[in-house]
Parts: sequence; C-alpha cells; structure tokens
Amino acid sequence: MGRPLTCLLAILILVPIASSASSVTVLTSDGTAWVDCEDSWASIHNSTGVEIANDSTFTVHLAAENHTIDYSDSSRCQGVIPISEDMPDIRPIPSEMFTAIEPQVCSQDGMANPCEGQGYTGELIDDSDFDIFAINASSGQILALQLVAASAGINVDLHFQSDNEEPLGRIFELPLNTSIGETYIHYQPIDEDGRIVVSVSSPSPGTVWSIHSELYDTNTINPIDDLGNIHGIGNPPFYYNLGGDESLVITKSETSNGLEEVQLRYRYVYSSSESSWNNVTVNDRINGIDDIEYIEFQWECNCSWTSSMSHHQHFDASWERDAPGYRPISSESDNSSYPLIEMNGDVEFGELTLHMGDYQDILRVETTGWNESIHLVDVIVEGDIYEMKVTIWDMDQETWTELNEVSATYSMDKIRLSLDVGLGTHFIKIEHLNGSSAVDENAESIDWRIRVTTAVIDEGDEPWFPASEAVKDAANVFYWLIGLILILPFIAFYIFIQKEKKFAEEFASKKNRLEWLTSKLQEDDYSKNDLTRALRAVASLEWEKALEVWGDTEIRHFTTGIDVAIWSMNKEDNPINTWSLLIGVCAKECDWNVAALRFEAPEGEPWNVKGVEPKLLTRGSEIFLDSISQNSRSFIQVELEGKSDSLDIHISGIVDGEPMAAKPVRTMYRSVNQSEE
Repeated sequence: MGRPLTCLLAILILVPIASSASSVTVLTSDGTAWVDCEDSWASIHNSTGVEIANDSTFTVHLAAENHTIDYSDSSRCQGVIPISEDMPDIRPIPSEMFTAIEPQVCSQDGMANPCEGQGYTGELIDDSDFDIFAINASSGQILALQLVAASAGINVDLHFQSDNEEPLGRIFELPLNTSIGETYIHYQPIDEDGRIVVSVSSPSPGTVWSIHSELYDTNTINPIDDLGNIHGIGNPPFYYNLGGDESLVITKSETSNGLEEVQLRYRYVYSSSESSWNNVTVNDRINGIDDIEYIEFQWECNCSWTSSMSHHQHFDASWERDAPGYRPISSESDNSSYPLIEMNGDVEFGELTLHMGDYQDILRVETTGWNESIHLVDVIVEGDIYEMKVTIWDMDQETWTELNEVSATYSMDKIRLSLDVGLGTHFIKIEHLNGSSAVDENAESIDWRIRVTTAVIDEGDEPWFPASEAVKDAANVFYWLIGLILILPFIAFYIFIQKEKKFAEEFASKKNRLEWLTSKLQEDDYSKNDLTRALRAVASLEWEKALEVWGDTEIRHFTTGIDVAIWSMNKEDNPINTWSLLIGVCAKECDWNVAALRFEAPEGEPWNVKGVEPKLLTRGSEIFLDSISQNSRSFIQVELEGKSDSLDIHISGIVDGEPMAAKPVRTMYRSVNQSEE
C-alpha cells in the first residue's frame, strides 16, 4: 500500500498553488519522478547535495532517500514525486482482507479551514497494469479525490465494497497528461459503511500519477459563526439561532469556483419536532419565528461550496423586539411588552415589517402627576410614512375604554398630532393605510421615526389622605417608641455624670488624697476602676488646682511648653522591689507627638514598668503616651519593678516636626533619707 502523504507535502510538492519560489525536502520511495514546468524550472538534489535533475521538464529515477526539490515558480509547475511503495494490481473481492487507509475525518465548522488529507503516488509499467488502493469510509461522509498530476493519459475508477460490491464509475479519464493550473476533483458521498476501492490505469506505459484524498463528516450539525463567510463540502447540516423578530437574507450560495449556484434549504427546529424543508435561493428572505430552538440549513451539493447571509433585526423603539399590533385587553393586562416611549423629545426608530405580517405597531406612553391632571401629548412621526396613519388614544384607566382619540396621516413631510390625556397609561398606534392587505412576503419594510413630547395643561388636585384611627394609634406608639429610644442615651449620660460628680465630691473632701490613694493601692480589695476614676476626676480640673489636689510634688519640671509633676506613692512597708509613682503631664504651648516616658536607674539594677493606669503601651522601662495635645492634662499611676534606690525620668517626643527630649535635673530616691542626703 501507499504511504500516506500529509496535506503540507501535497501542497508544496504536488499542487502548485503559489507564484513564488519554493523548496522542500521529501523522503521518497524508490521510483520515477516527473516534473513539467511552463516558463519556469525545477531541480532535485539527493541527500548528499548532488544535483540529479534541473530543467523545465524532466523524468528521473529517484532512490529511496531524502530529496530536496526546488521550484523557481511553483505556480507554473506540476509533477509527481514518488512517496508510495508498490501497490497491488488486482482489485480485491468484498470479503477479501485488504489493507485500507484509515484516514482522518475532517470536521466542518463552516470556516474555510484546510483539511489535512493524504497523498498517493504510483507508476504504471504498461497499459495492462493497475495500481489499486482502498480507503475506509462510513455512512454520512463524503470523500474528495483530487488528481494532482499525471505524466500521460490516465483512468481512475471507483468501487464501493461492503458485503457486496457496487461500481461507482470512472471519475477521471484523461487522454493526455494533466495540465498546469487545471483542477481535477471528484466528490463521492458515502451512504453506508465500507471501503472505497480506487483503481488507477493508463493506456500509456510508464505513466506516473499522484492523487490526494480528503474525507469529510456530513453528519454532525455545526453552528454558523460567521454569516458572511460560510464554507462546506457536501451537504453537512448547519444551524443558526434566529429570534422571532429577526430575519436572514441569502446573499450568496455557489460552488467554490463560483461557476454554479448551489441549492439551499432550511427548516425550523422546535424542542421536540421540526418543520418541513423549504427551498430558498439568493436574495430570498428567511423570517424568524417565536418559540423555535434554531433554524437548520443544508446545502444540496456534492461539491465544495461557499455561502453568505445578511442578518436583520426588526425591533421597534429600542425594545429589542417588535411592538405588538393590538392594545392590551384590560388595564390589568401585562403591558411590559409594549415599547415605552419617553416623552422627552428623543428619537425612537422602528419599522412595519410587512413581509413578516407586521402592519401596525402599538406604543405606550405614561403620564405622571396629581389626580385630575391633564397632559398634552405631542407626537411627530417621520420616515417612509407616505402610506401610514398615526393614532393617539386617551384611555380610561379603570374601564380601559377610549375616552378620546385623534388620528393623522402624511402631510408636509411628516405626521404630526397631539391630544390632551389624563393621568396613567395611553397608547399610540402606527399603522399602514391598507391594513392587513399591505402584508406581502416580498414587501419591503417601512421605516419610521417617532418623537414624543408632553406638557402639563392642568396640574389637577393635590392628593390628601385623612388618617384612619388605626394609623393614629400606630403613630402614637411609634412616637413614644422613638422618643424613648432618643432619650435613653441622655438618661445614661446623666446617670454617668451624677456618679462621676458624686465620686469627685467624695474624693475632693478627703484631706490627704495622695496618702488615701496610696493606702488604697495597698489594700486587697483595691479596684482599678477607683484609681482610674480618681485620675480622670482630677484631670478635669485646672492644672494648678489639680496639682494642689495631690499635694506637694517630689519633682516638677517645666521645659519646651511641657510641665511634668511626679509624686512618690510608696510606704515604708512596701516591698523593696516595687515603686509606685503618680505622674502628671500638661502640654501648655504646643502639641507633643509620639510622646514617651523612660525610667532610668542612675545606680543599681534597671527599672521595669510592671503596671500603669490608665492602660498604656509599655516596653521595658518605657511608657508610650502617644499624642499630648496643647492644654491637655493627664495623670497616670505607674508601678515600677526593680531593686535600685534612685530614679531619673526622661520625656521625649516630636514637637513641630522636630525631635525633643526633657529630663528633670533632680534624681528621685525611694527613701526619704536618701533624698535628703
């Protein structure tokens, strides 16, 4: 059997398609090569680079190895390069085992994508010789056989074999060699599973030939993605989703060479059934209908064909659908399918699609306002409106009868009319003067443009709704509930203030407040809340008064707008490794940002912050105060842990964007005796 040749090799070597120089390397079989050029030339080199032939026309024997073929202009050349082994010369009977090609089946998606086929070559020794090869195929496929080239007269016959044999006739019969630029192709539809047996013969001894095959699927239905460029082989089905208010016009349906028109048919496919087939030709229109799944197409041709269609949407007033032809039955009917025309003077477009039975369109307008209000609706319709009539209906919103109407026809290049209407929904009808008699499947659509404006003639009566007893009762409950919700925060705030005031009075009544606070810290039932409240109460006083509350300071230092006061809260019986301090800080002239306190031991072990009230961020011997605003006052209680007897305090921060630090000049001592020394 012949070794398959890919589509690429067939194009570059066997089928001249480009008017330019080309070169390709092919693994050839042992056999005869034939090249025929017109106003051009070709050459062949073997695997070692030795030139075997170079001429416009030549026949040469090639060994089984790689050969490089060069064309000066491949569009002016044809030829056969041997790539197949010797083939059988006797046609098998249907039941006989025979090695057949299992070709790749090419799908058809409507695009002009190349199909990777297979190539075959052979050499006929004498006029009684045959080259026989077979291709397996299945029902619903179509086989394309192309005679690429032949050096002399040639005959190609087909037989179909399954359980029986059926002659398919002679598909090629040439008395002389093939001609440069001519196309020899045959399309064979397959009706049942089996094999196609190809018999090649020639009346001329020594004839070499080349055939290319492609096998296409025609069973699978594929979507049409590009209406302007549809391609196919045979009659595969295609489908397109078309809306009920849309249509397609056939603009082209012909063979790929453009010589013959191809018959096209279509049918509507529903969820569980299909319509009968309908034939169409170029310029025919296919109308969409509602409630279909899609439209199925089929081109009736055992050939390569190309087609195109144009898509049309028959929508009204930006509604993405055709306007209904009749008014809603009642005021309770759903009117959402009726295009709503905004009465702001904007242009809306539509058409009477006569070939689809659309000879009148109903549009909707909505007026808003008070009861008994009156609105002037002004309508202007333009376009191909010479045979149109426009009507405005003023609708009774309860009985859905027409209270009034006005109609107009073409006059002075447009149709203009107006009507006073009440509050609610009203309708505009655009219709053909001939009514349903204007409907014709060959009629053209009539385009229209509409502009609607409105003006309030009478504002009507402003509505007033007296409240019922139930509403009054509910309102009273609501008012009491809202009042209670609003007053609760004030009650809670008042209670808090009273508690703070009472605590401040009790705290202020104590004579030795610092000693009292120190003693409280030593008690087992000591509450941190009491300390926090005391510090907060004193901080609410003026700075100097607050200092008087705590008594004489151990250390007071004022620098760069910040005042620092320190009291020792230790008693003689305190543990030797803790030291409780009260520190007050007041920024008087400027803000301190990123402020912090650091506790240093001039002698002995370093200090560590064990606790602080109110809660602040600490690390080792440092307390971070964050920001200290100008004129703010704060007091903190610090408990230090350490065995040193002395203490230096540093305060640092950012003032006006510059780093700043302050340190009291005096050192604090744990015991009074040391301080005196």
